[in-house]
Amino acid sequence: VGGNAYIMAGPMSKSKSEGSVPRVAWLQRTAIPESEVAASDDADADPEAPLLGRRNPREEEQRHMRQARRRCVPKWPLGSSNSAKERECYAPLTDMPSDDPSRGPHFRYEVNDMMRMVYEGNGVRKIARYREKKLVRSGWMSTKIWGTTYLASGYCWVQILMLWLGSGVVAVLVYGILHQVNDKTIASLQTGLRISDTLRTLAAFILGFYLEKTINIWWTLRHDTLQQLMNIVDNMCLRMAIYFPGNSYEDRHARETIMRYGILSLALLFKDAREVDVWSREEAEKAGALNLTDLMEERLLTTREAALLEGMPAKSQMCWVWISSLFTKWCLDGRLPDPLGNQNTMLAYSEQARNAISTILAQLNMQFPLNYSHLIVFFSKLYMIILSVEAGVTFGSSLHHTNYADVISKCFILTIAPILYQGLLEIKEHISNPFRDDITDYSFKMFHARLQNECSAFFKCAMDPPYTTAEDPEPAVLPPQFIERQVNTAMYDFDAR
Repeated sequence: VGGNAYIMAGPMSKSKSEGSVPRVAWLQRTAIPESEVAASDDADADPEAPLLGRRNPREEEQRHMRQARRRCVPKWPLGSSNSAKERECYAPLTDMPSDDPSRGPHFRYEVNDMMRMVYEGNGVRKIARYREKKLVRSGWMSTKIWGTTYLASGYCWVQILMLWLGSGVVAVLVYGILHQVNDKTIASLQTGLRISDTLRTLAAFILGFYLEKTINIWWTLRHDTLQQLMNIVDNMCLRMAIYFPGNSYEDRHARETIMRYGILSLALLFKDAREVDVWSREEAEKAGALNLTDLMEERLLTTREAALLEGMPAKSQMCWVWISSLFTKWCLDGRLPDPLGNQNTMLAYSEQARNAISTILAQLNMQFPLNYSHLIVFFSKLYMIILSVEAGVTFGSSLHHTNYADVISKCFILTIAPILYQGLLEIKEHISNPFRDDITDYSFKMFHARLQNECSAFFKCAMDPPYTTAEDPEPAVLPPQFIERQVNTAMYDFDAR
């Protein structure tokens, strides 16, 4: 639609919600210069104008149809039946990446019979969802699962190897010493060395409590504070869809700027959260905490906005200052209905979002006391070492007085216990900051896709609600208003000379 359509003279038209308020008059007040509207036609090629949707309605409809047809078809081995080849792995439409090369989110989405995996780039992959029903039956044996767990960690098997080597050294020493003792002493060593039993109970108790508290914090962080932030972005975009349902440049720019700033706030939250656990500038650069180029490539940030954020602490909270200021400008420009009410509502939304971000960062920065964490790690490691010593004593004494039952039992415990205890410690460390690049951490690409797809659906539905007809195709729009201020005569002395 050209800019002249908004400033040309013509008969006043009524909409369902405006009554006798002339719609053309409002468009004249809010229209931008014609040259700027014309320039917007080429805005897709301008990296300084990262609007998220400049297609016409026909292109948008075709894009949604392409997304609806998108499925991840697995590569079945040769010799598979035709029915197997025709099977498709399904993923929700809200999870789909953008098919527009000029704007994000861009990622590779792999769906198989066990899980949905997001490949974010630079070797980073995240689990979007796993198939729990299959996991609890036969899926636990799948290599797809094992490759994403602690069992795939090199440290897991290195630690077990070190414990076995320590046990072997103890076994050799015990074997040499027991040459000079009788069989009764050897038998007592095999059955009487049970220090690890008591220590196992103590370590399991304190480690379980330690892990439980961390999981509760992780659960609250995801379902309360982080979800609150994303709900606010959705709610603000829902309002924007109702207040600016048109396909004009002004309407698209307004609603998509709010969506962009909301998603940008979430993206910067990931960067702020990653800064918490970096200990050198090299680590910070590797984690992407200092570089905003990726957000500019995803069309979430302009060069000027990036310059404004340069050197700014808590960047994720600054976006809500921009949003609040932008709504203030719209209220003063007369672009919103009930401007004072909307201003208060949007400021409340911005405050809630900022509070959610601040709470998340506080949770990430607040650790358990060092002496408490050290005590738990100390007892867990001590249990593994004592278990290794006990196993070595049993192995060494069994060379003199064969007792295969105890040997088999110690071999099993010496292999399984380190996996369990060290695995729990590793899980605690991983979920203490789920904004990093571990395979089980949160995926910003997925959150980006969900927010953008949901908000874009809001905009599309508001542009073409079910009650519109061919005779009256326009959606209902409340008439925008200017802020009216009542002059209080008691404040002024009109008789003063």
